[in-house]
Amino acid sequence: MKIAVCGSNRSLDKETAKKAFEIGKEITGKNVLLLTGAGNGYPYEAAKGAFSVNGKVFGVSPAKNDEEHVNAYNFPNDAFTKIEFTGLGIPGRNYPLVKEADAIIIISGQAGSLNEFTIAFHYDKVIGILENSGGIVRIIKEIAEICDKRGESKNIIYSSEPKELVQLVINKLNQ
Repeated sequence: MKIAVCGSNRSLDKETAKKAFEIGKEITGKNVLLLTGAGNGYPYEAAKGAFSVNGKVFGVSPAKNDEEHVNAYNFPNDAFTKIEFTGLGIPGRNYPLVKEADAIIIISGQAGSLNEFTIAFHYDKVIGILENSGGIVRIIKEIAEICDKRGESKNIIYSSEPKELVQLVINKLNQ
């Protein structure tokens, strides 16, 4: 099982960053592979959380190699078991990231996270939303209602508690 953590590439809120870290720990504590876009912000906090409990983290980078990943994108490479360099840029890497995942969890987010949400929504993936984390999460229910033509919103799970959110996502995947 694979869960991608998507969200703002800037950790602006310390409490939300702590929750992202906890989400990473919870995901890998359940023997689930954590995927991220190999960038900064809340997804990186989740990666660090996973690494803190010796979890496996797979990054899907927009860069074509490690040099571009670090120097052009200013992305970290220290909290990943493996990084796949797509060379697709941003938002091009969002498609393989979401397609590879069984589910995604969104923490805050901006345009890139909205793109990841719509890809997951289109493919009827399980989507976990960390409520009260800011960004697009503030309006995601409205977006889901507008876009829901085939009942896809039944796969969206909302919680403001990291442990509960991860467990609900896993439970939904196991149905």
